Amino acid sequence: MRPTITRIRIHDSFPAAHRIRIDNSGTHEPIHVHHWRVTAVFESPANTTAMAARAARLVIAEWVRQHRGKSFNDVSPFDVLSPTAEEVARQLAHLLKGRLPHLPLIELSIGEASGFSANYRPVYSKSRVD
Repeated sequence: MRPTITRIRIHDSFPAAHRIRIDNSGTHEPIHVHHWRVTAVFESPANTTAMAARAARLVIAEWVRQHRGKSFNDVSPFDVLSPTAEEVARQLAHLLKGRLPHLPLIELSIGEASGFSANYRPVYSKSRVD
């Protein structure tokens, strides 16, 4: 019998500023603040859901603390990368996959403005590694 799999959704939000490069010549938009929203979806065997949810919440909360009230542009790797919602989602997804290797990340959504979010869905090989 196959184990029952549960999907876990972890939500968090925080204020942070950013300015993104808007063209290939290096022009940046003015720095501005958003109330960012994070939603991460994981799969876990039903018998380990509580432990998995706790571990995921801790990693996401730690990441949120690093960015809350700051400018993404001042925090690595966004001091080099343009902190678009898409890039923020990709970077956080890679962090989650590295810190929670036995908890498959199904989708990560980063919202920076009302009505807009970037969704990142990792691609797993048979060994569940990107």
